[in-house]
Amino acid sequence: MVKKSFWKGFAIGGVILLTTAVIINSKFIVSPDISLNQLEVLDWKGNNIELTKCQRKPLVVNYWATWCAPCLKEFPYFEDVKQRFGNEVNFVMVSDETKEKITSFSNSKPYSFNFLKSTKKISEYGLTEFTALPTTYFYNAQGNLIVKHSGDLNVESLTELIKRIK
Repeated sequence: MVKKSFWKGFAIGGVILLTTAVIINSKFIVSPDISLNQLEVLDWKGNNIELTKCQRKPLVVNYWATWCAPCLKEFPYFEDVKQRFGNEVNFVMVSDETKEKITSFSNSKPYSFNFLKSTKKISEYGLTEFTALPTTYFYNAQGNLIVKHSGDLNVESLTELIKRIK
């Protein structure tokens, strides 16, 4: 009886410790600066997209994955904010998953932003998939990185960050 209680308590304590470590680590993640010319992305036809050509308007680049629950949670907020700003701001969602997986996801959802496939792994940009997704970068109309945010966003925080790049 005592052994079972000990091991049960030990296991619960281990889970709590691990969860705490992940939460603390995610709060102190420093996302790397990623310039637009570093991004290597493709559209659904396999064409290279040069995001530096989006320089006439502010640009929001969101790194995400289909398996990332916080990423999926924030997509409706991105859609809401995109509709509010209309054509004043470009939004692109970048994933390193397969073209088929991203296409299947985008076709099953009512979102109007551009889904792009990174030709590089997210980790090659310096982002750690399991601790840094979602991560969103905000560029002004000149293509300068103004602010970056790790973790999910809501409508209010997303709107405030976009105001900083307009």
